[in-house]
Amino acid sequence: MKSSFPVAALLIVYALGPGWAQPSRLDPSHPFAGITAADQWVSQFQTRKPELDANDRFGNLTTREWVDAWTKRPYGLSNEDYLKSHSGSGGTGVKIASPYPYKSAAEHYDAWLRAANGGIKPTRQNLPDWSGDWQGIARGVFSFRALVRDVWNAVSPEYRPRYEQLLTAEFEGRHWWAADACLPDGFGRFYSLGATWHFMMDPTIVLINKDRPNGESRYVYTDGRGFLPEPYSFPMWYGESQGFWDGEELIIWTKSFKAWAITHALPEYSDKLEAVERLKRLGDQILVDLTLYDPEAFAFPWHDTVVFSKLKDWKQGAPTFYECVFSNNVYHDDNGHIQERVPGDPQYRDPSDERPWATVFERAEKSPVKPPLLRPKGAQ
Repeated sequence: MKSSFPVAALLIVYALGPGWAQPSRLDPSHPFAGITAADQWVSQFQTRKPELDANDRFGNLTTREWVDAWTKRPYGLSNEDYLKSHSGSGGTGVKIASPYPYKSAAEHYDAWLRAANGGIKPTRQNLPDWSGDWQGIARGVFSFRALVRDVWNAVSPEYRPRYEQLLTAEFEGRHWWAADACLPDGFGRFYSLGATWHFMMDPTIVLINKDRPNGESRYVYTDGRGFLPEPYSFPMWYGESQGFWDGEELIIWTKSFKAWAITHALPEYSDKLEAVERLKRLGDQILVDLTLYDPEAFAFPWHDTVVFSKLKDWKQGAPTFYECVFSNNVYHDDNGHIQERVPGDPQYRDPSDERPWATVFERAEKSPVKPPLLRPKGAQ
């Protein structure tokens, strides 16, 4: 899609300050020390009602407000004119720059491994209890809490045209989710608001399963096997992960990502992306501290915080696992808008069809276009 939204022409470049802005009293080696509640950690990385900037050509919009702006847009108004007439709240902004001094995921992970003296060797008896249903709640960048201008400044100059295209599409109501096409979501979407996580673990592995919009899983090996040797390594949707336990805190290093988009209205990342996560259960919440390193797509290392709350009743967030490829009838029309095939459409996929192969065969048999018959080799 050719961009019709003149983002580049509207930009004001904001000073980013230091390469990393460290919250007070943060110990990079033991960041959760003294933290007793998830919000105690999260609040350090929020900006309290930032001043509205009259020169912000993104209209002081948060990414959430940007996604929703198209529903309030008067018919016929250009993108530029609409931005001049529509202003966001300034929101509760999010600090995107990493608070840590590390320059790479390898340096970051190794520093935490040394600080943990190599980590503990867990047994089935002393593994933390993370059983239950854990649902994501809005907190950081991945939950659309950041200002659009701050996200733009966090994207590398080379990747800003790609982000401009995503912003343009959202502003015009041309949403594109990977799940629409039954493709795996981006890494950021793994932490999506409302998704329910389940943990299954033993001393050698932690399996993290997310239920929606697609059922997807990550495998975190904690047995010291390391990453795949280079000849066998290849890009994967959620990369490959290794980790260790620092007491009851799980540290994860992930790399070998397939280049993709974080999610709609948020930027793309390259196959250079690597992530370091630190997870800890605090009461009925699991706190996730996340740092993203992508020297190609990002202007500097990113930081985000995610919180998952334990559901008292699993029916509050009932799992919605489904076979997306089989049941999906969503598609994008020639204008890029989301449409859905309904019964009666020749390409409608009927999820109740018990013999879908037979349906395909029968449709082919009724078709006026007949393919040439396939003959056995050597047949006359």
